[in-house]
Amino acid sequence: MPEPLVPPPAAAAGIHPCLQVGDRVAAEVVVDGRVVAQLDHEATRPGLQRQPVVLVPMRPGLQQLQLRGTVSLAGKAPAALDRTWMVRDMAPASAPLYDPCLPWGERIHALARQTPRIQIEPAPPQPGQAALQALEQRLGTPVPALLQLLADWDIGISDSYFVGARGLGTVAEMLVNQWDYARTGEDGLQELISPDVLARYDRSLAVYVDVGDGLGALAWDPEGAPGEEGLWYWLHQDSLDEPALLQDHATGQPHTAEAAFTQVFQRFALSRLASAQADDELVVDTALPRPNLLQLQFDKRRHPRLWLCSYGHPYGLY
Repeated sequence: MPEPLVPPPAAAAGIHPCLQVGDRVAAEVVVDGRVVAQLDHEATRPGLQRQPVVLVPMRPGLQQLQLRGTVSLAGKAPAALDRTWMVRDMAPASAPLYDPCLPWGERIHALARQTPRIQIEPAPPQPGQAALQALEQRLGTPVPALLQLLADWDIGISDSYFVGARGLGTVAEMLVNQWDYARTGEDGLQELISPDVLARYDRSLAVYVDVGDGLGALAWDPEGAPGEEGLWYWLHQDSLDEPALLQDHATGQPHTAEAAFTQVFQRFALSRLASAQADDELVVDTALPRPNLLQLQFDKRRHPRLWLCSYGHPYGLY
């Protein structure tokens, strides 16, 4: 079996301030007693900065992160800033998800051993393969190769779940047969959803069902941009007419099947591990292939809060 992926030495965290216009923070970033970066930012627009103000190198095994400098909020004179967080690295749990040396089946089994929210059971052998072939004939197009995983395994994450290969159908069928929507009539899908979105739901596969605050789903639309193998998107009962396409925010390219599946496990299996258990704890993930998104914000007393947001945004800032 291939060796698990070792987090690269270039692992990093980006600090993303969330300030009001005119607020400023200037501080040294100190990791385990060593100054590794300078943070100097004055907000010219309010809210969370999509791009990091500074990148902080993170080595596996880091213990503490400190911000040391000044902060000026709401036009007041600069005040001293000196805050230290104890670091907890979630890489031991998350690393299998990002290991390119492991087949996807082995990745999720290794992840499940670290994350009890994931339940995996073998799927019945032959019907799943035949179901995928029948589905391709019905759609008139090959389905993503990663859906083979759903023919081999029944995969749940708490109350949510991947749809088994034998149960795969269109989003519209799911809405009518399982979510109790009518196709026509006063409250039917044809009244609730625009024709373009309903056409998308008629040709898309519902791949993962999110059972939480209402119902949501991850779906695959076989009609993608030229050269792309379809489009992945999220839909939810609260905004049924507004499916959210999944794309790489750095490049604007649509998510691949692997990126879409990765996000499912990030959102539903790893997000709780990313939550700090104490005010002075900072969770990081040195296995994450992209820089960690650390949001920096201050309360009315100018006390700083720094926390990992890479796993906290429904459709991903990345």
